[in-house]
Amino acid sequence: MMTTETATTTTTTTRMRTAQEVEAMLSELSSWFENEPNLPDKIEPIVLLRFLKCMHYDVEKTKTLIQLNYSLRNKNPNLFLDRNMEHETTATGLKVSDLLILPGVTPERHKLLLFRMADLDPSTRNSVEESKIFFMMADARFTEPDVERPATDAVHGQATGVVDDDIADGDVQIVDINGYTMRHLAHVSIFVLRVYMKFLQEAYPSRLRAIHIINCPSFLDRMMAMMKPFIREEVYQMINYHTEGMDSLYESVPRDMLPVEYGGKAGTIAEIKQHWLQILKDKTAYLSDDKYWKVSSGSKSRWSWF
Repeated sequence: MMTTETATTTTTTTRMRTAQEVEAMLSELSSWFENEPNLPDKIEPIVLLRFLKCMHYDVEKTKTLIQLNYSLRNKNPNLFLDRNMEHETTATGLKVSDLLILPGVTPERHKLLLFRMADLDPSTRNSVEESKIFFMMADARFTEPDVERPATDAVHGQATGVVDDDIADGDVQIVDINGYTMRHLAHVSIFVLRVYMKFLQEAYPSRLRAIHIINCPSFLDRMMAMMKPFIREEVYQMINYHTEGMDSLYESVPRDMLPVEYGGKAGTIAEIKQHWLQILKDKTAYLSDDKYWKVSSGSKSRWSWF
C-alpha cells in the first residue's frame, strides 16, 4: 500500500522479525492465498513478501491489502489485465513515455522512480496506456530484488531466495513535467486518474515516501487543483515542487543515483529504459498469465463495491 508515511517515519515501532518468523508468516499467507476463492490461483513468493513487509509483518492486515489489490485489478481489467507489449497502443505508449526504475536504493533504503514524457506532442498522451504500462513495470519490478546483488552471492534465510533487506522500504517518485501544457492536461481521463490514485494509495505493495515534481510549469496550480480531489491530504503533503533548477532535488535524493541527463551516474535514460524493456519482454508470459492476476471465482467478493 502506498501509505501516507513520510521519510521521517520510516522506522517502524514493530520489532525485527527473524527469518524463521517471516517464513512462518509467508507459509500461512501462501496457504490462505491458495484457498481464498476471491484471489487468483498463483502469486510469486517475493510478491507475497512485499505485501507482508509493506504491512509491517501484520498477517491480517496483509490479507486485507492483498484482497483489495486484486479486487481493484479485476474491477478495472483495461488497466490491469488486458496487457500485451506487442499491442500497437501499448508499444506506442512505451515509446512516448519514460517510466524508469532507477538502480539501487537510497541510504534510507528507498527506491527511486522517474517519470517523464519522451514525446511532447499532446496527441500522444493516452491515460489508459500510461497507467497500464506503469502497473506492468511495477509488477515486473516486484518479482525482482530492489537491491542488486552479484550473481555469485549466496542468499540465505527464507525459502523465497529473497530476504527482507533485498526489498526497499518504500518508493520515491520523481516526476519531470518539462514541456507539459494545458493541452496535455486535456488528455487526462478523470476516471483513469481516480482508479490510478486509489490503487497507488490503498492497494499498492510499497510505501510512498515522497514525490518530487521538477521542471514545474506556470500553471502548476491548475494542474494540481485537478488532481487534488483524488489525493489524500497526507500524500499531498509529501509532494515537493522544484521550481528553481535541480539543486533542491539533489538535497533530497542522491545525485549519483539519477540518470546522466539529470546530472547523475546511473546511466543514460536510454540505457535504463532498455534494461527495463528487456525485463518486461522476459516477463511477458508472467504478466499476461491470468493465473497470477484474474479472479475466476463466481462468488461475490466482500470488496465488490470498489
